[in-house]
Amino acid sequence: MLTVYQRKWKNRYGITPEQYLDLFNRQKGTCAICGKSAFNNKLLAVDHDHSTGVIRGLLCDNCNKGLGFFDEKTLLLKKAMMYLNKYRED
Repeated sequence: MLTVYQRKWKNRYGITPEQYLDLFNRQKGTCAICGKSAFNNKLLAVDHDHSTGVIRGLLCDNCNKGLGFFDEKTLLLKKAMMYLNKYRED
């Protein structure tokens, strides 16, 4: 019997639980962006390119939502970095 997550991975991303586990192990169980481990029994999200469907890796909720809020637009992410750097105090 497939779990809800396993059905979602197969239906939405076309990957099997074994493929997810392979990604998870290659990333050592951590987010591909921030490096934080999966916690609170929450699985890492499957990150994919919304236009091509290509799977990029596994992300924690915060990093996955962050990319989504910026609509995966690299120019906006660069502008956000410039904004943050402008007000850094180090």
